[in-house]
Amino acid sequence: MKHIRGLVSTTQALRQTFLLPQASPRPQFLRYTPVHPPSQIRFRSAIPRTKQQTTAEVKDEDIPSDYVQIVGEDNKLKEPQRLSTLLRSINRAKVFVIQVQAGTLETPAVCKIMNRQEAYERARALVKAAKAAKKTVKQVELNWAIDAHDLSHRLKKITGFLDKGIQVEIILVRKRHKRPATAEEVKGLMANILEAIKDAGAEQISPMEGEPGKQVVLTVKKKEQ
Repeated sequence: MKHIRGLVSTTQALRQTFLLPQASPRPQFLRYTPVHPPSQIRFRSAIPRTKQQTTAEVKDEDIPSDYVQIVGEDNKLKEPQRLSTLLRSINRAKVFVIQVQAGTLETPAVCKIMNRQEAYERARALVKAAKAAKKTVKQVELNWAIDAHDLSHRLKKITGFLDKGIQVEIILVRKRHKRPATAEEVKGLMANILEAIKDAGAEQISPMEGEPGKQVVLTVKKKEQ
């Protein structure tokens, strides 16, 4: 009995010594299979583009289409051509290609060739116009019980804006923690403001809003010559 037990133990020992355990199969990496075979991708590139394509202006290499159609000076579309070929054919220092309509799997992107200097001047004009729009209306606030020196300063400020063609909103208010104006002061302040508007060659462009002594808004602008 002891001999049999020893024999079994020896057999197990030999198996453990000379028989290696079965190696578990290695995981295989999955290959990427495109949704559309290359033969079916006609115009849109499968290569991801940069984040710039999400902005309002998509141009040059950031156009997410392999093929493009250029809008000519006669506003007619030219034949589709490869974007890479087009970019090699133009003078990149003077012009660039900008997308005006995104492409799809069936249609190429519609683009224009823009002159860099003209585009720069156009963008500069837009920025200038935006800044000018912010300056077209100015607000000047006065207290009904304003003193003579401060009133003179505010009237000069109003006149200066009007001379530059800027529309002015004159706001007359009763300031908190300030003494209330007398009826004579309210009447005198209104007369001074209306006289200054007239002397500046300006006029009210809308009816007066509010109640004298409380809050009044006068919107004035230089008369057109």
